[in-house]
Amino acid sequence: MSTKTDEAVRMLTEQCKDKDYLIPFEEYLTGIMTDDIADKVLADGKSLQGCFDHMKSIAQKRKTGNFAYIPPEEGYEIIRDYYGISISKREPRKHDRANVLDLL
Repeated sequence: MSTKTDEAVRMLTEQCKDKDYLIPFEEYLTGIMTDDIADKVLADGKSLQGCFDHMKSIAQKRKTGNFAYIPPEEGYEIIRDYYGISISKREPRKHDRANVLDLL
């Protein structure tokens, strides 16, 4: 990892202090971290709490009674949208190919 990605991961980890509910957001972003994504994570006005609140507002619009459901892939999309991350521009990471068997 570069210094920039290290800084972004460190910031995300710090934002989770005493806020365990933010850990899944932090783990997802850390898993896809590149320098381009680090720039977006480090942008002023962006935070895991802000991302959580954004997702919560979407869930509140869908709730039936006291329940709302956001499937995992849609949740990841909401996180990417909040930070302005385009998944098509991200470079493949080593773990993206972990379950691929190269027969050549």
